[in-house]
Amino acid sequence: MTAILTRDDAPSHLSNISELDFSGDLFAERLAGHWFRLGAWTTTTARDRRGVEDEVMRQSLLLAPEDFALVFDKLESVGNVLHNLGKPGGSVHSQNGEKEYIYGPFHQFEFPFASVVAEPLVFVFSDTTGVRLFINPDLWMFFELEEKTPGSGIWWDPRRGADVLARRALDGGRLEIVEIRTDYLLKYLQARQMSLLVGHYRHLHLFEPSHSMIAAFVEGDLTLGSAGQGAKAILQNWGLRQGFAGGAEFLQRRLHLWFEIKPPAINVDDPWAEDPPFDPYAFTLPTRAGLVAPARWKHLRRPSDGKIFEGTTCDFMDRVYFRQEVLTKYEGASGFDVKDDGSVSCHSYWGLTRSTSRIGNELLATGIGDFAEGVPFEEWPHWKQYAVEPPSAETVNSLAQEPTIPESVNSLVAALNNLNTAFDELSTSLGLALSDPLWRGSLDSLAARQLKWIYSATADDDEFLKRATLASTLLLDGLLPSSMRALLNAVDKNLHQNFEKPQQSLGSRNLLRRVTLVALLMERLQPDLKELSLLVQQAEGRGSNAALDLQAELEASYTQVRQDFAPLAFLYDLRIHGGLAHPPSKEQAAEAATQLGLPAERWHRTDYLHLLKLITDSVDRISGYLESATDGRRNE
Repeated sequence: MTAILTRDDAPSHLSNISELDFSGDLFAERLAGHWFRLGAWTTTTARDRRGVEDEVMRQSLLLAPEDFALVFDKLESVGNVLHNLGKPGGSVHSQNGEKEYIYGPFHQFEFPFASVVAEPLVFVFSDTTGVRLFINPDLWMFFELEEKTPGSGIWWDPRRGADVLARRALDGGRLEIVEIRTDYLLKYLQARQMSLLVGHYRHLHLFEPSHSMIAAFVEGDLTLGSAGQGAKAILQNWGLRQGFAGGAEFLQRRLHLWFEIKPPAINVDDPWAEDPPFDPYAFTLPTRAGLVAPARWKHLRRPSDGKIFEGTTCDFMDRVYFRQEVLTKYEGASGFDVKDDGSVSCHSYWGLTRSTSRIGNELLATGIGDFAEGVPFEEWPHWKQYAVEPPSAETVNSLAQEPTIPESVNSLVAALNNLNTAFDELSTSLGLALSDPLWRGSLDSLAARQLKWIYSATADDDEFLKRATLASTLLLDGLLPSSMRALLNAVDKNLHQNFEKPQQSLGSRNLLRRVTLVALLMERLQPDLKELSLLVQQAEGRGSNAALDLQAELEASYTQVRQDFAPLAFLYDLRIHGGLAHPPSKEQAAEAATQLGLPAERWHRTDYLHLLKLITDSVDRISGYLESATDGRRNE
């Protein structure tokens, strides 16, 4: 897409004062970047640190491609020409002595003094609530966009999980804009076979200019562009002005810029077909048979030039392989769902689900035909970035030895659910009927879902610390202190507190450790429940009347519980020292890691998997103590 105007079109004096330079407006590419600005409105004027007041108004409308030339001469001041844009109303016309009443709906705009009717797309709209930019509903209705949340001003395409149209506030809320993704704008213009006409007004006021600036300023109006260029710029160089009511003097320059964006051509034989953003005949993926074009399994229009697919051919279910980082784009993105086996889908619109599987934590495999049928064209370039040559059998076997991250997270949650069962059975054996479980977490929680996300082999230490903190959130924040206090109160009313003076209630982690110690003592000593409070105090070093051999046994039990709790203590330490929400302490985080048998730094995915295994084993051992205590109660 060409620039609106070129520097050769404009005299150099327009740029000799940087504070009053419109080069960024005049010489910009018409469709540059991922987003295009359809409208803008300065809601509140203010001066910047240079003493410049910058005010913008941009509105856009649709008109037939041939009509730009017809209205070119009538395109003057943007505010005057578009004064009634988007305003419905009636008018009376006289012709041959007869009057005729004509109603004009908001979606029709007749250019003043020209027999051209256009359609407002984004325009300034005012009512009793204020002034804002209004978006023609046809724009988001055509693409079947949905506003993410009512009033958010962001419309997205749920079929592709992409934000498409947005109303945003910039510059501290002083500027309101409406933007659309460039590719969607072109699709809309193509479907409508209408040109986009942008009316862009901007003025710059430079307050208290220097004498050299005043001398350099060239006054006089200037008109640039032509109908053939599809652009017209009117620059009003008004020079030095006196501020309102005796205010400070300022230099003033105003721009009225009009430019056209023509619609892409449309195939009238198949106007609804969407051409991919690449040549599907040349797009190939590596298979064991060689490079194969997956578009062989898509329904394509037969090319008029007899073009054939590049590469070779293979079976529909021959495997193609990708690095698992290909899924990172979809993890946590609105509308997308990534399953444990690596399959990905976007609502019911598309999905790679039939033959997809993970190979360890490095590779993703799927049938090339399933890829072709399941993934839309616009996603293909993303997947190609991560495509790899088919691995050898030895490589596949080696990668498969490492448990996948989703499997490890599932094992941890399964262990926590088993802990719930063991806790409930112990509570029942003590005559309790608790309404809440010990742990109330879920695989559907944000922490559990993010624990399963792709862990790149090149990730730094921050990734490990983030994952460990998420594991802490999943486990420790899911513990319900009320359930554990109820169980301990059934044994002794003071067991849910520490043994300091004055006594204080224990937090969730220490409550679980206390429950575990009580269960272990019940299993090993089979005491009367009335003795347990004293035994716990002696085990924790708070009592002194136990026989030597009993004291040794109590201390050994307490040491065993502390060892079994080491992975959970590590999670707690990282909440404090890891730096996710607190100032980081690398030394203390390293010390906590080494105490658990992990490296002091340079953590990798293997360390993360090892940590999940340690936590899972710890939870399993706690469940075992609770189950044994329950069995002992039943045998009494």
